[in-house]
Amino acid sequence: MLKSIVGFFVVTFASIAACGLWAYDWWTSNQVTLPNPVTFEIKEGSNVQNVSQELHSLGLISHDPRLFVWCWRIMMQKTTLKAGDYRLEGDLTPAKIAQILAKGQVVTVSLTIPEGWNMYQIAERLQNAFPKTNKDSWVHLMKEKKYTRQLPGQPASVEGFLFPETYTFRARSHPDEVLETMIRTFKKNFTEEIVIRGQALNLNPLAIVTLASIIEKETGKASERPHISSVFHNRMRIGMRLQTDPTVIYGMWERFDGNLRKDDLRTPTPYNTYVISGLPPGPIANPGIAALKAAVEPLQTKDLYFVSRGDGSHIFSTNFEDHQRSVYQYQVAPTRNRPVKN
Repeated sequence: MLKSIVGFFVVTFASIAACGLWAYDWWTSNQVTLPNPVTFEIKEGSNVQNVSQELHSLGLISHDPRLFVWCWRIMMQKTTLKAGDYRLEGDLTPAKIAQILAKGQVVTVSLTIPEGWNMYQIAERLQNAFPKTNKDSWVHLMKEKKYTRQLPGQPASVEGFLFPETYTFRARSHPDEVLETMIRTFKKNFTEEIVIRGQALNLNPLAIVTLASIIEKETGKASERPHISSVFHNRMRIGMRLQTDPTVIYGMWERFDGNLRKDDLRTPTPYNTYVISGLPPGPIANPGIAALKAAVEPLQTKDLYFVSRGDGSHIFSTNFEDHQRSVYQYQVAPTRNRPVKN
């Protein structure tokens, strides 16, 4: 009887060991070769059973998918799965696939938003980065109240609050995640100190961002931001219109062809500061931290005018006569002296 029991356990143990060795051999040696890279998605809430079924249906693992589950639980133990896209390529065994998934190194999208871009330009870049959502859909989302009601002054859109930065997102990131990340980054940089300095200059938070966006668009040379800010502050203090071209362009963005004409300066829009007094109703672009600080830390000057030298810098003037001379010197004369092309 004892010999029978011992024999039973020996046979059982040998069978289990043989199965284990076979499973281990499958786990480490059963290879699939991919001629082209494959993107494998782990959906939110997926477990190892879901993943193994999907791997099996795609032909990435052979045999019963439960074998992958069994090996995973033994080999990977408490490793958790991270949702996202994974790049699978080359020669793959179940063990190598498991290692790739366990590392959680999902496929990402790197996205840079330059300082001074408006939301329409950003929407185009987002469309390129996330092709499943087109530009018009991004713009529509940027005007939704679920975003705007959390912003200072509850503006008509998130314009001005998509902070210029380089972001890294999962390839299948939801549009809400993308916009919320940009807005959250803005809030992180829009400090209480900036708000307090703005209050001292009679600027509420929305006005600060609006002025910063204009400064950003007028800046060709970064060091001039505080000087440009001083011109706008001086004008607002005496009730003089800002008369800044970027606001005109923004107000006619959808029909702007790259040329700003005199008639455009006279055409009323809510943003045309040649027609309206004070600041427009909201930002015209998305300013960076330097422009936000310049809006509340203007250089102390008496300047009311500036004109581009054509090299990214400006010449500033305290009166219209000097300004006109600068306009002639840097804008009119160079075009008159330009050779005529045959």
